[in-house]
Amino acid sequence: MKFQRTAIALALLAATLNVQAHEDDEAPVKFKPGMRYGDSASMGNGRFTAYTKTSHKGRPEAVGVEFHESTLKNLPHHPLNDGKTCLDLNRDDKIDDHDECVGGHSRTLYFDANPSQFKNITINWEAHGHVPDQVYDRPHFDFHFYTIPDTERLAVFTGDCPGLTNCAIEAKAKNPVAPQYVHADMFNTNLVYAHMGNHYADSTAPEFNGGTFTNTFILGTFDGRITFYEPMMSKDYLDSKPDDCLPVKQPAAVQTDGWYPTQYCTRYNEKNKTYRVSFEAFTYRKGS
Repeated sequence: MKFQRTAIALALLAATLNVQAHEDDEAPVKFKPGMRYGDSASMGNGRFTAYTKTSHKGRPEAVGVEFHESTLKNLPHHPLNDGKTCLDLNRDDKIDDHDECVGGHSRTLYFDANPSQFKNITINWEAHGHVPDQVYDRPHFDFHFYTIPDTERLAVFTGDCPGLTNCAIEAKAKNPVAPQYVHADMFNTNLVYAHMGNHYADSTAPEFNGGTFTNTFILGTFDGRITFYEPMMSKDYLDSKPDDCLPVKQPAAVQTDGWYPTQYCTRYNEKNKTYRVSFEAFTYRKGS
């Protein structure tokens, strides 16, 4: 009997060690636990600040951006674009900030080192919205969480094709993602923008089914590869001071090993008058 108890105890210990070893394999790089703040940049009367939250086991708990409600006050409206992504299309040696620029007013922030795949975020304030008309032509924010370095984002060069994109790059950007890597509800819009990439949208979202755009999720791609996750939120939605978490629809497979978020959240904190837009509830998946 004593031998049996010892054998069982050893078996349980071995199983525990195997699980721990597997978990260590999933997250081989150790990151400091807790909340860590990255870059910060001003907009309106406030600031956007990138942040990450990591568990004591080195797993991502949240990756997002924090901003005081004053950030939504006195947002820029004129000019419509900040001039970072422009091209003299008619070759008149002048830039028309309405017709020869895209991207609205943007801020790019780097996250502190973290175990997620998100490296940086570019926040675009679109004072008059953008295409498609009657869908996203309302004042809103695009929160682009990039899985690629900012140098790759900027390599989606400007040119004469739609979205102010270089035509060869636009054609490459439109190459579809293999179906196993995107949820069946997501469709290829073939809308490519310079300094961004291509966009997949959710066919079940209210704005494509007779409703009004308030808060939606977009996937960014380039040449068949997923390059950013994008919560997109109307100014009116943020002004409502939401406390929401919505699912990130999961594909059958993923392209690379890593931690993948299963929800994105928008939370307003009444006490300190701040918002957080974040990805959370990460799960580790092996690429195929």
